[in-house]
Amino acid sequence: MSHPAQISFARLEEIVGAPHVLTSPQDLDLRRVDGISPSVVAQPADAAQVAEVLRFARAEKRSVIPCGGCSKLGIGSPPSRYDIALDLSRLNRVMAYDPQDLTLGVEPGMRIEELLRVLAEQKQFLPMVVPFLERATIGGIVAANSSSPLRHAYGGIRDFCLGMEFVTGEGIQAKSGGRVVKNVTGYDLHKLLIGSLGTLGVITRVNFRTFPLLPAQRTFVAAFSAAAPAFEFCGAISRSPLSPQMVEIADPGAADVIFSSGGQSQTEPRKWAVLVSAAGLPEVVDRYARELGHMAAAANADELAPLGDSEGPDVLARIREFPRMILEAVPSAAIFRIGVLPAAMAGLLGELAAVAAAGGVDLISMTRASGIMYTAILPKEGEQAVVALLTKAVQEVFRACGKPEINASAMLEWCRPEVKSAAGGVWGPPRPDFGLMRRVKNSFDPNGVLSPGRFAGGI
Repeated sequence: MSHPAQISFARLEEIVGAPHVLTSPQDLDLRRVDGISPSVVAQPADAAQVAEVLRFARAEKRSVIPCGGCSKLGIGSPPSRYDIALDLSRLNRVMAYDPQDLTLGVEPGMRIEELLRVLAEQKQFLPMVVPFLERATIGGIVAANSSSPLRHAYGGIRDFCLGMEFVTGEGIQAKSGGRVVKNVTGYDLHKLLIGSLGTLGVITRVNFRTFPLLPAQRTFVAAFSAAAPAFEFCGAISRSPLSPQMVEIADPGAADVIFSSGGQSQTEPRKWAVLVSAAGLPEVVDRYARELGHMAAAANADELAPLGDSEGPDVLARIREFPRMILEAVPSAAIFRIGVLPAAMAGLLGELAAVAAAGGVDLISMTRASGIMYTAILPKEGEQAVVALLTKAVQEVFRACGKPEINASAMLEWCRPEVKSAAGGVWGPPRPDFGLMRRVKNSFDPNGVLSPGRFAGGI
């Protein structure tokens, strides 16, 4: 990492203004990535200044990591270099919003919590209900491809992102996609930036399709004594005409986290739980109650009950904040985000349970029926060799996900830097498409200015 004196602060001050070049230890520590602090923080006000900072970094052979609310900086591999933190929090405006067309253009530094309030005034929303909601910004959510419980009904970010404006590692302003739903021109290059952790470009604007808020909503909880009937219930939902907003499967440990209040579980012992959220007209929600009741009975559920008006929002917030709650309770936890086909979910959970038992660690999982599984590996209380235990367990999880009958894609989304290094990275075994990924990186950022080393294969 470069010494601060080697970077031309004067040039950065010319670009973004002296008050927006930060060098205090507090400002640098706030933007640390896996224990590595930048030498300086630059806060551009618009896309032109972003481009100028990146051209400066390229000319001076400096590395840049974009940031905003700093809630996602722990995701990805440790950077190989980190000189300039490019803080996009000043790019925080709604650039265009047409409620009648259900389209929105917003800058990356806007916090999702504030944007949802703006949309709610027009009885609309974005299905980007993600962890660290009060700090998360649009740019960070998109760059990390954060998963929302609402993806069951609305898909992931790629499904409702219409286009983007961004700046490449060479300081070139570019755009892809459009600002309307019916857009068929060109390639969807902007979708490459979703989940790229800032390694391909710096996002300066994102265009979304918005969705209407529905008049009634209710969340139902079905309790099961084992995993098999819980997944059978989910399968019945998927084969039915119902289109719920959310279907989440919590193992007993995850259910204890979600339904706990003030650190105390509301009921003991906690069972497997399937949480289903329905929204629509009141008569539609009533139909869900009837249909889910029939399916739960057929799957031998111990019970099916709606959450009360006061309890529902709290439980939904805990589902959203599941990774955060785990990290706050057990800072040494290692949390995977695993993409897996629904048909392989039960088998993968069995494999992971065997990994935990053999490795002497605890494991809890929250599974999105649409194909995402959050799995937390927790060292047992009082355990001394935490890094060694977690490293072995992490490697075994990657091995289990790679079995042909499972064929899951795993990323170690949250863990201590020492575990990342000891386990050989957060992306698992080398991927066959790495050569293509490297060529894409070289096209967007040939000089390796942007977030070097943070993506798979050291990209």
